[in-house]
Amino acid sequence: MRLQGKRAIVTGAAGALGRVIAETLAAEGAHVAGVDLNADGLEITAAGVRAHGVDALSATADLTDFDAVQAAVGGIVEQWGGVDILLNGAGGGAVSWFHEMSYETWSTQIDRNLTSVFNVTRAVLPGMIEQRSGRIINITSVAAIAGGRLVRGATAYAAAKAGVVGLTKALAIEVAEHGITVNALAPGAQATPGRDNDTPERREALLAQIPTRLLGQPEHLAQTVVYLSAPETVNVTGVILPLDGGHSI
Repeated sequence: MRLQGKRAIVTGAAGALGRVIAETLAAEGAHVAGVDLNADGLEITAAGVRAHGVDALSATADLTDFDAVQAAVGGIVEQWGGVDILLNGAGGGAVSWFHEMSYETWSTQIDRNLTSVFNVTRAVLPGMIEQRSGRIINITSVAAIAGGRLVRGATAYAAAKAGVVGLTKALAIEVAEHGITVNALAPGAQATPGRDNDTPERREALLAQIPTRLLGQPEHLAQTVVYLSAPETVNVTGVILPLDGGHSI
């Protein structure tokens, strides 16, 4: 119960990875608010959070819409009186060769994976500055470090996630004096339900690029989120932590 009584927002909480993170934070005693566009998925996550005996809130919003995010997140902040932890986990990739890529694909990837981080962080940061404490954790990707070798044609996604890396480091410096830490996790391929569609050939090609030959487990990533949210990491900030089995070495 290292996070007992803390108030956390998890974006992308309706997805498989976001749900595991939300429930893991709840298991450590944190109240959790999920923000996502998928209302039905949010309710499933909220039920899992409440099963741990903590408060659960849900807010439906398009995370690429600045005004919608300010309203949704502002409602959570007002109801709880503040937020202690922000996990920016929403996003998603698209495969398109750069020489064939449309502007729409490019801008959509930037909006989903980088602008969304700005929108939500902008909504919670004034309150964190006022209370002089906070933990911001961003999910970037091994693609931001290794250029997307796991998936060819992920240039726009890699560029957006690299933007998250830059945002994390710059913001960590900017808000350190206010008692706020900003870190990022850079996961490689995760053992989420989507991986069940891999052919044996695709799975072997994937594992061949990972020195440990292991897919990441969402539960392990979630425990790393807990670690970066805990009191003992008050002096850990500006870190980009790969969780990729050595792929980015």
